[in-house]
Amino acid sequence: MENAEYGRRRVEVGEIFNSVPLTRYHWVATAVLFFAFAIEAWEFLIPSFLLPTLMPYFRVGTGIGGTLISAPYFGALLGAYGFAPLTDRIGRKKSIMYGLLGYGIANAFTAVASPGEWPVFFVARFVAGFFIIMVMVQPFAMLEEFLPTRSRGRVTTYLASGWPAGTLLAVAAVYFVLPVFSWQGAMLVSSAMALVYILPVYFLLDETPYYLVGSGRQSEAKNIIKKLSAGKVSIDDGTELYTVNVRRGSMAELFRPELRRPTILILLANVTFSLGYWGLFAWLPTILVDRGISFLNTLLYIAIGAIAEYPGYLAAAYLEEKKSLGRKWVMAIFLAASGAATFWLAYSFTFNDVMAAIIILSFFNLGAWGVWDAWQPELYPSNIRGTLMGWVGGAQRISNSIAPFMFGFLVAAAVIGFTGVIVIVAVSLWLTVIFIYYLKETLNVPLDEAIAIRGVGQK
Repeated sequence: MENAEYGRRRVEVGEIFNSVPLTRYHWVATAVLFFAFAIEAWEFLIPSFLLPTLMPYFRVGTGIGGTLISAPYFGALLGAYGFAPLTDRIGRKKSIMYGLLGYGIANAFTAVASPGEWPVFFVARFVAGFFIIMVMVQPFAMLEEFLPTRSRGRVTTYLASGWPAGTLLAVAAVYFVLPVFSWQGAMLVSSAMALVYILPVYFLLDETPYYLVGSGRQSEAKNIIKKLSAGKVSIDDGTELYTVNVRRGSMAELFRPELRRPTILILLANVTFSLGYWGLFAWLPTILVDRGISFLNTLLYIAIGAIAEYPGYLAAAYLEEKKSLGRKWVMAIFLAASGAATFWLAYSFTFNDVMAAIIILSFFNLGAWGVWDAWQPELYPSNIRGTLMGWVGGAQRISNSIAPFMFGFLVAAAVIGFTGVIVIVAVSLWLTVIFIYYLKETLNVPLDEAIAIRGVGQK
């Protein structure tokens, strides 16, 4: 790509990224945020993998067991609406660092819970969830604010593939650490990973140009653009960069007339989509044990399913941009196929059927998540993009917090069996297709132009 120069005029930041090439900086940022997201996945999933050990330790059944799984999701729900809007005020980078720090400290307190003292575990995981939500949702907003317009969706979908990496890390921690150091050791390793990872975030990432422009830091923004474009884009001192002028970090801005409809649709889609993931995967180890599979063998099933997620992400990334199908159609196709595979799992009891169903649903379910994680931040202006991701995280946590303990109590009360749980999950995935249908396509649309904010000046 030829060098691009901008001089002596007002330019919207998103327009600049039409000229920015994909450089080494972008891949370094993707790698750092990939592993941050992987750590977050590990943190959320590891109690589910430990549940067959935690329930006898605390002397509880599936009802309280589901509550223990839900603890960080309740905390994350509070953090999504109380903490996440701050990212538009303090920046993406600091938000992720504070999230890792708070999680690492709070989660370590789970190890002091004595047998029978499950409330101690619950409270520690609740507080940990309040902080870790920042590491779940903010990397996507941050990476998209670094990326060129033409490769934004594809590379952000690669970032989402950090989830199966975190799943495999959690499986490895349970498989290798649990037999030697018990569940407490596995949880302490999780905390240590989060705390150590603050260092690469601090040293390898800059704040995004969109955030800097919105904060009035023009010179810093121009320097970062020059840096991430490897000198291919330069902006002289006489050029003023601007972003859409909405009230920074305000949850109320999500309900402006122009944004109200997508805000509600995103809420509904995240509730049903998250139910379609967490309603199944939070209980999957226990479901497999219930079907006669040994605990350690369930980890093999989960690991194979996680590996199957990678080609799902790659296929979704290829189709949405290289084949120009766009976010909406790729996600709809993957959701429909994931629901069908989940329905198949509900009535699978043999080794071959269970394994095939898990592989297929993992491929399509997580491929759809990759597209969804890339699509949502594109729909909102920069000054409230972090707030939007808090709204997204909160919507997901509604299902995350309710589904595990609700399904646990229903199974414990013999209202439904695990087969019924899986059928509900499949239906929720199909419902998600309806909600996303009414959202705007953002393929090759610069950030801040996906939704026009009428009657508002520029900042």
